[in-house]
Amino acid sequence: MDELRANRNVDAIIDEASQWLVRLGAPEVSVKERREFVAWLKRSPVHLGEYLKMERTWTELGEVDADRTVSVADLLAAEDSNVIELEPAATVSGAPPSRRSPRRFGAALAACAVFAVAALFAFQALVPGRYSTGVGEQRTIKLEDGSTIALNTDTAVRVELTEHMRRVSLLRGEALFNVAKDPARPFRVLSDGAIAQAIGTSFVVRRNDGDTVVTVIEGQVAVARFDQPSIAASAEVPAQALRLSAGVRADIVAADIQTSAVANIAAVTSWKSGRLIFDGQALSEVVAEFNRYNRTQIVLRDSQLSAEQLSGVFDADKPQALVRFLERANVIESARIEDDRIILTPRR
Repeated sequence: MDELRANRNVDAIIDEASQWLVRLGAPEVSVKERREFVAWLKRSPVHLGEYLKMERTWTELGEVDADRTVSVADLLAAEDSNVIELEPAATVSGAPPSRRSPRRFGAALAACAVFAVAALFAFQALVPGRYSTGVGEQRTIKLEDGSTIALNTDTAVRVELTEHMRRVSLLRGEALFNVAKDPARPFRVLSDGAIAQAIGTSFVVRRNDGDTVVTVIEGQVAVARFDQPSIAASAEVPAQALRLSAGVRADIVAADIQTSAVANIAAVTSWKSGRLIFDGQALSEVVAEFNRYNRTQIVLRDSQLSAEQLSGVFDADKPQALVRFLERANVIESARIEDDRIILTPRR
């Protein structure tokens, strides 16, 4: 009975390890979930051992069908011929029973098959050069050339370093780039058809729905639009590029680039210290910014309220502080909580 109970415990740990592997690979994994994972690892050396085995298997599966020659549609169409019913194995009198039952072994094989197919398509999120953060998370990556990339909340990038080019694709979110000087290898950031290229400088790129914003902190950055892959792949600065100096931002949308001076450059990177700085922004913009950093979402229920202007410094992870500020300023009625939403209505 003790051996059977131990086997069941190991089976449960294997299941938990596989669940953690999937959860940690999701782009929306939260800080809370990561802390729970660390606590789970600390409970037992067996937890750590089984998770490491699972992660090693996942990594090795990345080598399977690297050229994506397997058709999942064909596999599903041929499911009947791919399924083999496992008969219980005969036991020899006096021989110890198998460590895992045939039913458990069959389930494990089925799980491995599903796991392998899923790995073929999810492995792209784990390939070298791809980095991401979840909502409310931040991380800093140091590249082999000495440059650093600070990822803000809910951000993903793909990094490619070659002999002639350093290229970063901003897939979503916002990042601060501190670029090490290397004239032989231009440093370029691509975001939704926009190019930002620098040689030894510091700048922020933010990708929104439909536009990209580039803000120069130090040095100079050349910005341009591109509509052909060859332009993005070239190491040369596009002929039509605009050169931005420190304290200038470019809003790049469609074929248009609009530049403007930044009144408070510190506010652009205040998120690095967990703060949000506002100076006369509309409340709708303030709320949208808070919602980027938190799973608890603030909802405005009135267009007049949306136009209210606000100035102040707030902790990015404390939307309740903003709500209390608005209540005390008699801007809103007492906020209403609905699940993971804070509903704001103007004071009458």
